[in-house]
Amino acid sequence: VLCLIGPNGAGKSSLLLALSCLLKSSRGEIVFKGKKIGSNYTVFDYRRNLAMVFQEPLLFDTSVFENVAAGLKIRNVERDVMKRTVAECLDRFGISHLAGRSARKLSGGEAQRTSLARAFAVRPEIIFLDEPFSSLDAPTRESLIGDLDATLKETRTTGIMATHDQMEALRLSDQIAVMTGGKVIQ
Repeated sequence: VLCLIGPNGAGKSSLLLALSCLLKSSRGEIVFKGKKIGSNYTVFDYRRNLAMVFQEPLLFDTSVFENVAAGLKIRNVERDVMKRTVAECLDRFGISHLAGRSARKLSGGEAQRTSLARAFAVRPEIIFLDEPFSSLDAPTRESLIGDLDATLKETRTTGIMATHDQMEALRLSDQIAVMTGGKVIQ
């Protein structure tokens, strides 16, 4: 896990968006498993290996179960496998009891748990996290950090997370990169 820290405007979110191919970079290249994205490896194929969790949860206007299942449906995962995977991810983030609830009726913490469950349901090789806890109260934040830490370790998923919180970075990361002015300075 790599955490990116730095002041507002340092370029943390832009770097995550560029690495996830949601923002066209002005220069440089992204290489994944020795293949240059866009040349040897299509952006579509690369994006199927990653997931992104934003500061504000982006949920569909449907149930929690359907939100978590969305990426699996796009990938044409068999119904039985999808049900099992969604149930596992809901349980992992402590929201099994919310499976039938409308995403519009979730608290901030519940919505972010749903976003994390949806991201991990597709079994990404890389997960990008853009300040996923910044709008949560302290107890919810602590609980979610613990769940994320355990999930990253258990699934052995590579994570790159932008944060302002140095304690959060120290708790979750193997490495920390300090950014300012769009550059990694340390």
